[in-house]
Amino acid sequence: MKIGLMGASGVALVMGLAGWGATAHGQERPAQDPSTQVEEIVVTGSNIRGSALDAALPVEVYSQADLEKQGSPTALEFAKSLTISGPTTGESYYFGGPALVGSVNYNLRGLGADKTLVLLNGRRMNQNTANVPSVALARTEVLKDGAAVIYGADATGGVVNFITLERFVGLQAQAQYKHIKGSKGDYSVGVMGGIGEDRVNLLVSAEYEHRSRLNTMERDFTKASLNPGTGYNPAPWSTLTNLTGWIPRGALPATPSATDVGEWGPAVGGIVSDFTPASCAAVGGRYDNNFTCAYNYIPYYRLVEKQDIYRLYAQLKARITDTMKFHMDASYGRVTLPQVMGSPAQPVSRGPALATGAVNQFYVPITNPFAAEFAAKNGIVGAQGFTPVTYRLFGHGGNPYYSGGDGFGVADRIDNKVWRVSAGLTGDLGDVAPFAKQVGYDFALTYNDAYNYNTHADTIGYRLQEAMNGFGGPNCRATDLDPSRFGTQNAAAAGKNGCQYWNPFSSSFKGQPVRGLANPNYVAGKENPEDLALWMFDPRAVETLSHNFTADLVFNGRSGIQLPGGDIGWAIGAQYRSLANRVNVPSTFNNGSIQCEWPSNTTSANGAGSGNLSPTPLPTTDPNFRGCTPDAPGPFVLFAPTLPSQAEQSQYSLFGELQVPLFSNVDLQLAARRERFSNDLGATVYKVSGKWNVWGPLTVRASYGTNYQTPPLGVTPGAITVAARTYTVAASNWLAAQFITDTDLKPETAKTGNVGVIWQSRGVADDHRLRLIVDYFDIRTKDQIGQVADPNQIASLVFNGAGGTITTCDASKQPLLARITFNNGCAVGMSGVGSFSAVSTRYGNGPGQTTKGFDIQASYGLPLGDGDLDISLTATRVTALRTGPTTLDGVTISTGDDRLGTLNFATFAQAAPKLRANLGVNYGLGRQNFRLGVNFVSAVQDERAGVQYGENGKDWVTTDFTYRLGLGEDMALTLTAANIFDKDPPPAQEEFGYDPWTGNPLGRTFEIGVKKSF
Repeated sequence: MKIGLMGASGVALVMGLAGWGATAHGQERPAQDPSTQVEEIVVTGSNIRGSALDAALPVEVYSQADLEKQGSPTALEFAKSLTISGPTTGESYYFGGPALVGSVNYNLRGLGADKTLVLLNGRRMNQNTANVPSVALARTEVLKDGAAVIYGADATGGVVNFITLERFVGLQAQAQYKHIKGSKGDYSVGVMGGIGEDRVNLLVSAEYEHRSRLNTMERDFTKASLNPGTGYNPAPWSTLTNLTGWIPRGALPATPSATDVGEWGPAVGGIVSDFTPASCAAVGGRYDNNFTCAYNYIPYYRLVEKQDIYRLYAQLKARITDTMKFHMDASYGRVTLPQVMGSPAQPVSRGPALATGAVNQFYVPITNPFAAEFAAKNGIVGAQGFTPVTYRLFGHGGNPYYSGGDGFGVADRIDNKVWRVSAGLTGDLGDVAPFAKQVGYDFALTYNDAYNYNTHADTIGYRLQEAMNGFGGPNCRATDLDPSRFGTQNAAAAGKNGCQYWNPFSSSFKGQPVRGLANPNYVAGKENPEDLALWMFDPRAVETLSHNFTADLVFNGRSGIQLPGGDIGWAIGAQYRSLANRVNVPSTFNNGSIQCEWPSNTTSANGAGSGNLSPTPLPTTDPNFRGCTPDAPGPFVLFAPTLPSQAEQSQYSLFGELQVPLFSNVDLQLAARRERFSNDLGATVYKVSGKWNVWGPLTVRASYGTNYQTPPLGVTPGAITVAARTYTVAASNWLAAQFITDTDLKPETAKTGNVGVIWQSRGVADDHRLRLIVDYFDIRTKDQIGQVADPNQIASLVFNGAGGTITTCDASKQPLLARITFNNGCAVGMSGVGSFSAVSTRYGNGPGQTTKGFDIQASYGLPLGDGDLDISLTATRVTALRTGPTTLDGVTISTGDDRLGTLNFATFAQAAPKLRANLGVNYGLGRQNFRLGVNFVSAVQDERAGVQYGENGKDWVTTDFTYRLGLGEDMALTLTAANIFDKDPPPAQEEFGYDPWTGNPLGRTFEIGVKKSF
């Protein structure tokens, strides 16, 4: 583990507890570069001056020179390579949250990115690290221990502190290109300039990174899902498609009621299929039954999306007096993705029908010419219309319109911007108060601002119904002649004067466009027009603006109280933080203006003698219920509206720290913090740490402390949000999940402990170097903020019979029944496939987590020939990862999950490998450097019941090689071959066939980098 600091100057600083210099990742000794020399020691995890030599905390330090010898990994590659880090966002993983693509978050100990605090030069920054100036970094320090006492909330898992160069003079440029098979490659350029060699130094940098698209069909491991059969991956298959079975209906009831028969009329025949087994297979489908031609949606997605990242950074450092220094920095980052491709249309979990659920939600009258053709083709006589069992707007055949022909899915657009400015003074009070000459101060103001824009389109259900009736399209202005029924009723105007019919049948699409498969049922000229198709969607654009301001003031010094080991050091300080968050939702479809599936200006009769009623959120048992449930579900077929919101919070804290040198070889550090919040919440936390130099090369260290985290800003008690989740009992279909926020949220707390042993000595010869560090960590959280019970677990408890079937419909025996939105009510023996559309759960204080394990770092260095050989090993072995027991509505959801070594897919958690390790062999020979790296991630097992694709996982071992050549004093060339043996990521029953949180889909890559100083 790296404790201390190593800049590109090659100054090996003293090991944190043992007092010896160390490097963490690669263990190389960087070549000297005067431009990167560091004037003073700053170590993450303490406010006491000079504590770098005495820290008792596990801190790893990654110098920029070390990373250059590994080929200068990108921010995402670096985050994923950390053995102490859990699953990491930032890849093009649509199913993990498309808004996170391209925005690297750090997830220390696998507790979640919200529990890792990120700093730039010791000051708070946004969790989105897009504005970290990689070309201007000197080192990155990672504190692997809870640090709420020093920094405040959000540091349960640890701290990542990016530290820039102390000063730079001159001009430096660098560029990289990575060749990726099946892609146009990734590339980046950066330039840094600096002036001022005396008391003032100004540094400015600019960077640009580009990632190119990588389609799913470019990798063999994604193709394991394409052909249903023995051993295939069923994850990316949906039974909710546009090839379905249709039920012929009789005459419409004069007064509609909230059942399928009551609204659409009685069935006048059995299900009529719109496909045959042969025609289903012809478009790549899977024939399940006469109303389900399942489709594989993954060809429409991409493994990597086109993205552009821009960074700007400016830093001013000035020595005002001999003891007073001024620092100011400003950073800007922007991540843009014109497309994050998703399914051709969202699945339907509810529709515009009066009856709740997903089946029989739409109606095609026989006056629709495509319905008449369907009836004639199948010999159906006497039907007045048809309802589909289930229906999705697009599926087979893709969506040729929404993405402008650049893909066949519905693409989200992402534009995230983050900027930050920080300024501060450090020095001695002696400048203003001579009697306090030995008292230091550190004062800083920091402002962070983030703007996040994303779209996540969905189908507007009532518009689809209007189009089936012949009143679709942006130019339809037909008059409604029958206010007793929802929707436009005007037979003479249907399909005329700008009003359009929607063709929901198999004759409407040519085939599967990505795989080049022809649809035998296609009829030329029966395609749905582009303007009508686009009219069906709303992009659901959301703007989120976040601001936070932090003021820090710390005093530190020596007490004058002498102990056998020296003076007691101290630090006291105060911090003020204000946070603000605003969510803007410009669309009236998405901002809650339309509460129900139909707009409020439409009406429906409710029986003889009653007046017409507008849809209003009401319980399903209310006599005036018109299909709009109390959660105000809005007009979309899957997602709920995103309500505009605004929230603010202030936090005040006082803290103190003591460094107590009991003896020359025993040192203690004590710290405490009291923090209050504007919403009457508060927390007091403390920490005790120490080190003991037992004998010469052997040092022992330990720490124990408490940590806390407040409820996220903007969380509104009682608020309901809707997301899509995959359900095991529903054949892994994606359906809706509702999260209802508790009204009594309280802070999450944690206890963290660490015990470490450090050995450093010569090796088998006097000029050899041996270092071994072993740390044991133990982190236990309580009242964890998040989903209290997983929707998938709830569904599995309700559908708990053989084959995922219902065993009881008695709510007194199974209270969780009330959390299931059934399509056609509950029936004993009913399968979970196609029988429900949504599950609700609580968002609040849930069970805590416990994680334990060991961090191991070892290195051995020796001279070899004319150069130096260094061998290093960094590993994290997790021995426990458990979640506490969970109850909901009096039902035990889980007695506690042992998540270690499992994929954790059933609980929508994240993969938890037992062991991650990186081995590095580095040989430096003059201007040349050779590095071989081997990276290991242990297999995880799929914990879901039954046989899963790739259920036993697979160890993932990749090998990298980097060659670096110095071309004179001012230029270097780097060549990297990553994943030399082209190892695929381990198979997993997930949409892409692997786990994007831990693996990557790139395969073998080749990279060239050039760095030039002027």
